[in-house]
Amino acid sequence: MTYLSFDGGASWQNGGLPPRPAAGPAGDDVTVAYDAHGRGYLCATRSGHSPSPNPANLNANRAVYVWRTDDGGRSFSAPVTVVEGQYCDHPWLATGQGQTPAGQNVYVAWGAGDSHTALDLARSNDGAQSFAPPRRILAEATIPSLVSAGPQLAAGPHGLVCAVCDWTTQQDSSGDMVGRVVAVCSTDWGHSFTAPLHLGSESAVIALPGDVKPNSGPTVAASPQGDALYVAFPQRQPGATHSDIVVTASHDRGRTWSKAVTATPADGVTYFQPNLAVDAAGWVAISAFALANGRVDEVLLLSRPRELHFRPPLRVTTAPFDPLIATTASRGKYGAWWIGDWQGIASSAGAFHLMWNDTRTGKLDLFAATVRP
Repeated sequence: MTYLSFDGGASWQNGGLPPRPAAGPAGDDVTVAYDAHGRGYLCATRSGHSPSPNPANLNANRAVYVWRTDDGGRSFSAPVTVVEGQYCDHPWLATGQGQTPAGQNVYVAWGAGDSHTALDLARSNDGAQSFAPPRRILAEATIPSLVSAGPQLAAGPHGLVCAVCDWTTQQDSSGDMVGRVVAVCSTDWGHSFTAPLHLGSESAVIALPGDVKPNSGPTVAASPQGDALYVAFPQRQPGATHSDIVVTASHDRGRTWSKAVTATPADGVTYFQPNLAVDAAGWVAISAFALANGRVDEVLLLSRPRELHFRPPLRVTTAPFDPLIATTASRGKYGAWWIGDWQGIASSAGAFHLMWNDTRTGKLDLFAATVRP
């Protein structure tokens, strides 16, 4: 399903239904992006395993697809296959924002490799009508990982592309899954990428009393103006209830990164699933979930351009929600409740638009809000 707003998020309506791939349904791990000319792109994966008991066939049904819309999501093209028949997980889509042909490239990156710790990337220079063969942009890690290296991807001006992920994830003494956050960057429209830069360690899955395990991942955003990149991820001291969201920045196209700063207050709240956006004026915004007393709020953290000094969390939800409602059927994945891998945030002129999962209606629904700095 797709949903559209033509009034800055004030109201929403059903959008076009992307045509189904010939090989079968594909609706996992969906991401969307628009280019500088208003063309929209939608990416999703098919991750269902083959019914064959042969381990060699377990990835036979996996695939990543991209659809394009030229009318704001009212209709979609036939899906284009980016990769199929091999391990691929958590694909992320990004589009160039320049006016030149290379500046309008479409990029897709995903977790790959036999150990699930590598990143592969495919690039389109014809508006997602076709994609070049995938390339390895992050090699497989030399140590095992408990979680796939599913990336987030951002594209900025003048050929800047950056992918971030947990290269390896291990369990610590408190039961948390701790990931090693790395970034790989390109300054030539995805032709080449840097060696991985270690940005810090994140609490990818936080183990709380009652078998509650909020999951997260690193998030990245590129400034529409200039050479700035931002990466955010949660951190928790072993055994503590409180977790922070920290942010690091690069102002030289990913060559060097600042020391991570804390964006959240020391208030005993568990913050997780951050998502980043930067608007044209340079405001940095982080949307996140905040868990306190068994209830979850969606909050927004804002920093003025280049300051990385965040205001107190702005509560976006009108009422906190109980994550246990209508989610108990998913107990088998990452703990007693499951509200998704990530939420969403995007910027427009003078506003940030947030989307999150919420159980206030008694079932898991999508909610949206617009916040103006």
